[in-house]
Formats: sequence, C-alpha cells, structure tokens
Amino acid sequence: MILPSRPKVWLIISILLLVSLSCNLVKPKSDTPSIAENLPNALNQIITSATNEPGLNRKNPIPIGTQISVPGWQIKVLEFLRGEEARKIVDFSNSQDVTLDANWEYALAKVSVRCTSMDNYAHDLGISELHMSGDKGLAYNDSMDGWPQPEFLFEDMFSAEIVEGWVDAVIPKDEHNIMLVLDIWDDEFRTTRFFELEKNGSIQLSEELANLNPNELGINLDQPAPAGQLVITQDWEITVLNSLTGAEANAALKTDNIYYAPPGDGMEYLLVELKLRYINTIDKPVWIGYDRFYGLDENGYMLEGDMIYTPNNKDWIEGNLLPGAELEGWVVLYILKGNESPVMVFDPDRYESSDSKNNLRYLSVK
Repeated sequence: MILPSRPKVWLIISILLLVSLSCNLVKPKSDTPSIAENLPNALNQIITSATNEPGLNRKNPIPIGTQISVPGWQIKVLEFLRGEEARKIVDFSNSQDVTLDANWEYALAKVSVRCTSMDNYAHDLGISELHMSGDKGLAYNDSMDGWPQPEFLFEDMFSAEIVEGWVDAVIPKDEHNIMLVLDIWDDEFRTTRFFELEKNGSIQLSEELANLNPNELGINLDQPAPAGQLVITQDWEITVLNSLTGAEANAALKTDNIYYAPPGDGMEYLLVELKLRYINTIDKPVWIGYDRFYGLDENGYMLEGDMIYTPNNKDWIEGNLLPGAELEGWVVLYILKGNESPVMVFDPDRYESSDSKNNLRYLSVK
C-alpha cells in the first residue's frame, strides 16, 4: 500500500515515540545519547522533509507528469498549452465565436484524475477546487462550460474511476509562472497543492510580507479610517479610493443590468472603489467578495437586504487570492438612506468559525 506523504510522516513519528518510550523503560542510563535524547533532531528532520515536499507552496510546485495522492484523489498534470496552441484546441471544439481582449489569451491544462474514495457515492472536482494562477496571485477559473472536450470538472466519479480532461482559463498575456491550484475542503480537513504548468515555474513570496505590521487605523467604529489612507490589518492592506451614493450609485447599477432592483425602504446603495492587497504569508487561496463588506444600521448592526446583482460595467472585487495578490475594483452595499457620512465595515473573516477580529476595520468612504 502506498501511503500519502502526511500519513507517512505521522506513522514515522509515532514509531519513533514508541521506540523512545520502550528504550527509556528497559535500558539503564548511560553516557551514550539515547533515542529519546536524539528524538528532537529526528523530528526536526522529518518535519523539514515534509515541508519540502513538492506542491505545498508555489516555490516548489509538483512537476508536470508527477502523480500525487491526496485524500480521495490521485492527480497528475499531463500537458499545458497557452496562446495560439491552446486556441487551436478551443476553436476546434467550440462552435461559438468568442473574441478575447488583446491582452488576454487561452490556457489549457490536461489533467489525469483518479477517484480513490472507498465509498459508493459519486464524487467530483469543480472550479472551486481547481483553478490556474501565476505571478499576480489571482485565480483564473475554468469558464468554458463543456468545452474543450474532454472536460471533467463537475463530472461524477466513483471509486477507482480514472478520467483525463482539460481545465481551461483565460489569462493575461503578461502572466508568468502559471500553476494549477488544487484546493479541496473535506469536512474540516483542507488539502492545497500547486502543480507546475510552465517549466521551472516557481514563485517566491516577498520577504516584505513577513515584515509588515498592522496599524491602528479603523479599529474602532467611532474612529473610522479616513478615505485614501492605507489600512493594514493582520492579513490585508486596504485603501478607499472613491465612492458613489444616491442617484450616481443607482445609475451605475442600472446600466446594462436587467436584474437591477431598487434598494429597500429606508436604504440606498453605496458603491466603493478599493485597492486591496492580501499580505498573509500562508500559501493558500482565500476568497474575497462583496459579502465581506457591509454598512451599519442606526444601532451599529450589519445592514442586510436582498442580493445585489451587479452589471459588467465595472471591475468588481471578487475571487480567490494568494499571498501578495493585489486587486483594484468596486464593491456595493446597503447604507441607511440620507446618511451623509457612511461607514463601510471590512470583515473578511465573518464566516470563520473563530471569533477573530484581527482583520475587522471601519472605513470612512468620503
């Protein structure tokens, strides 16, 4: 039986601990260092070996053609194409006429996937579990439904089934060190791996990220951070650049938006332009979107309303980010009607199980 790397590590540690205990119980003390005395060094070597395992970070991704095992799956990247080579396959398998912006191009990764779950249920991988990323730290998701063929995302698989198919993306032409990111949540256990797509691809996190310290701006509601000033939290940098309220906000949301609905009674829309940078140093994707921002009612509680549908006339803050990634765009939220000095709450951890407020900030938008 071939064990995945993490179970192997803990098996070795357990054996060392048992050997150490038995030696201490049956052997008299001597001048020769015992296994127990050497155990810390042995454990450090094992942990170092585990952290150097390919795929745990973007500095050392899994090479193309290398199969890995993670809970429930065996996965191997077979091939990567971008630009004209990728477009040939996309055009061949698609009857739609799609024109990309001049600064963007297609990217395709052919992947072999084997389901190793030992139950009788169907399992699948979706766009939230597999996406591409590069130097910018942004996520480029599979966006072409059903093509190019064969495509395996969202396809049901049972134990021992093997499929090969394409993961597609549209990426900037100036994006480099492209990798395939696997990010799976199974109950409370998370598995994240990085696969090399471009030869010798490697991304080293900036040392600057480890040396940043949070500032005090916006910690208290009665002293919100002024617009235009850089707010630094434990994991984020955020700056308010611009805002729209009243008729301007309504006009921006109405344009080319068949799903536009006016705000509820006593409320109005607030559109805020932001600059964000994710500064956490743990190499795992994090989601950011409009639901991490909200306004407050007269009692200081979150102001809630119906889902807001946004048009495509602006760049909206939304997507998975990796450490070092920067985003500039807009969010929309509800505020009380007639509020001349609205405050926006930035709460990126609002769905986390812990009650951490290390990233919670109050921001003035005018």
